[in-house]
Amino acid sequence: MTRTTLELGSRHAWNASVVGPTITGRGQRTLSAPIQPSGMMPQSEGVITSVRWRYSFVRVPPVDLQAYLCNAERCVLLSSPEGKTDAFRGDDAAKGFVFAFRVPGQGILPALQGRSNEVTVNYR
Repeated sequence: MTRTTLELGSRHAWNASVVGPTITGRGQRTLSAPIQPSGMMPQSEGVITSVRWRYSFVRVPPVDLQAYLCNAERCVLLSSPEGKTDAFRGDDAAKGFVFAFRVPGQGILPALQGRSNEVTVNYR
């Protein structure tokens, strides 16, 4: 789905979401399903200008939850469950993203069921 509201300097945007993963243990990285643009992207350079993210869980996550947004080039530690980053500026807008979650330590966690993982990629 393409958004109609664009960030300054962007000509296009795509928005997609997946159901978030379930986290069951400490000390292990849990990845979301890949989040990809759907359909044909408009003709453009296809270069990211900014990315907005949002993730949520069915219940409140542990305070020490670490969340990352990753593409093929890099992973960025997210400071909150939603926000905006320019860290992917210049990367290929046609490539997808995944969220990665980790709760430090060892042992089993009560299952933390993901609700939604969403990105909006602004590009030119």
